[in-house]
Amino acid sequence: MRVAMYWHNGRSLGHTAESAKVAHGLADSGREFNISGLTGAYRGLDLLPSAMDVVKLPAFTNYDNVSGWATRGRTAMEAGPLFRMRAEMAEVFLRHYAPDTFLVNHLPKGAEDELVPALNNTRGTGGRRILTLRGVLFDAEKADREYFSEDSARWIDQHFDAIHVHTHPDVFRLEDHYAVPGYLQDRIRYTGYLVDEFQMGKDAARAQLGVADGERLVLASMGGGQGALPLWNALIDALAKQDTAFDRVRLVTGPYLEAAAAEVLRECAASLPWLEIVSYEPAMMTWMAAADLFIGAAGANMLSEILAVGCNSVVIPRQVRESEQRIHARLLTDRRLVRMCDLPEVLSGAVASVLAEALREPLAPKAGHLLGGARRYPALLAGEDA
Repeated sequence: MRVAMYWHNGRSLGHTAESAKVAHGLADSGREFNISGLTGAYRGLDLLPSAMDVVKLPAFTNYDNVSGWATRGRTAMEAGPLFRMRAEMAEVFLRHYAPDTFLVNHLPKGAEDELVPALNNTRGTGGRRILTLRGVLFDAEKADREYFSEDSARWIDQHFDAIHVHTHPDVFRLEDHYAVPGYLQDRIRYTGYLVDEFQMGKDAARAQLGVADGERLVLASMGGGQGALPLWNALIDALAKQDTAFDRVRLVTGPYLEAAAAEVLRECAASLPWLEIVSYEPAMMTWMAAADLFIGAAGANMLSEILAVGCNSVVIPRQVRESEQRIHARLLTDRRLVRMCDLPEVLSGAVASVLAEALREPLAPKAGHLLGGARRYPALLAGEDA
């Protein structure tokens, strides 16, 4: 089966990591899948299977600011010409590649409607189209406007054969929170969170990483890390007030953190013997298993990895213009699977008490029944009962 996967770009690693998990589920299944990616992402591509080809769209950057997204091309192109070029490239690729299955992540029309020409021009060619969603999309008003208004829902109805949702219905169902029309509800399949339960325990993870027995380790990551310096400063201040409760903090800045901000953190670490800074960690789940406490952004991908590892965590919804992370984190907090500290509380210093409680009374979440979505993908694409 010839599979194409689109994810638009992203300010972080979330969409890339989500797509990579699906791709690995296909590539590692023992079945014959030829997989190509179509994306503007420019970080984290090492997460993809080695046999997966990637058609790289020219990338854009944007920022989650109160004042707006400030989208611009990394090649210094204005947004209009950039997305016209991306649309032409997508249309040419899909017309010639002619995938048996086309997976479109998150945006039914692509970023700035860049998939519209391709989806219109290749309809009826025999390939199957699947819209993949992370589960919680936005607040109800925005999600209904972007996905389930009459025009938006009819577009999905006309251009997609199925909707795969990468969460478990015991946690979140689109139909319960959004105005999903009846003609789309039968197309929804809940895969479960994409990851499988992580099989390495704390002792084995520490032995593999060289973490000493008894060392009290805190791990922190904000995903891709774009614009995270104020958050890191607040967390470091909060941790410094209780530095007798741990021995080491390993802070993973993320590959999208701005260079000047990364330099500020390196200078900070030089004066704090317990703080170490790394920009990227490919073995993140192993470090999560080894840590006594994990502090992470509340993106859908990171939440799924927390559930897979079953680690003691404090999660921070760090979105400014959207509420998806806050909604999702609250659902898991209510189930005692994570602790949540909202962004305003972190920036005001209130996170210190949450971290102290997490170190004093660690959570040990069990969520295996919510997992395994990527492993189910081969059967789903083959039309089997997964």
